Amino acid sequence: MHTRLVVVSSDIAFPDKILPSTGTVSDFESSSTLIEEADATYVMDRGYPSRNNLMEWQEKNISFVVRITKALRLYIKEEYQPTHPSVIQDAKVLYGISKIPVRYIEFIDEKERTYRILTTRFDLTDQQVMDIYRNRWIIELFFKWMKQHLKLTKIWSTKPQGIWNQMFLALIAFGLSLIIKLQLKSTKTPWIFFRIVQTYLFLPGKKILAELNRRKKKSKGRKKVPIPLEKEKPLFGNVALVKEKVQKRKKNIGKLGSY
Repeated sequence: MHTRLVVVSSDIAFPDKILPSTGTVSDFESSSTLIEEADATYVMDRGYPSRNNLMEWQEKNISFVVRITKALRLYIKEEYQPTHPSVIQDAKVLYGISKIPVRYIEFIDEKERTYRILTTRFDLTDQQVMDIYRNRWIIELFFKWMKQHLKLTKIWSTKPQGIWNQMFLALIAFGLSLIIKLQLKSTKTPWIFFRIVQTYLFLPGKKILAELNRRKKKSKGRKKVPIPLEKEKPLFGNVALVKEKVQKRKKNIGKLGSY
């Protein structure tokens, strides 16, 4: 399922388009179908860009931030001074037989892994480009959410068409749930909201709204167990004779000796 995910904000993202395929279709072969609009910045991993794809995107004035492999040869035209300690190199470059320059940024993460990034965004700082690519992890979190909550790991059919239909139905369910969540301005997490909609799907809408607006009970915390007060011994005065009751000790079976 080759997916184009639209990131609206830090907590809202939705699939805009998918391309179902067999496992023999590579990522860069599907990119011509998914990358078609020039009013967005596409963020991609190493599987999507190739020399032909990069040149085609530049001809269409498509903005991108992509990770490249070491196999792509670069020719430096101009060097820039990095402004972030994680950035190793910031430069204007050409690649392959391209004639339109792009920006090359190389940085390392906290685990000392190196990332080689090509982008058309000369208007951003090196840190902003680095942060944009790091936020590509949002799509991995989306796939994880889909597998956990929309039951894509359990297929209904072994035929390709049946599997592809299941993909579209799962995304439709996700999209409808997100639309309702935005319309109701609910602050609940997508999973809790989706679960409430599932539970109250065939009940009146008032019950769904009541459950969505229900406030959580505040926990009073763990209460301390009060220490029992010692009972005061009764006062008998000097009239009666009082003797404390002595409990008989039972013999311990299995041991030698006696009490």
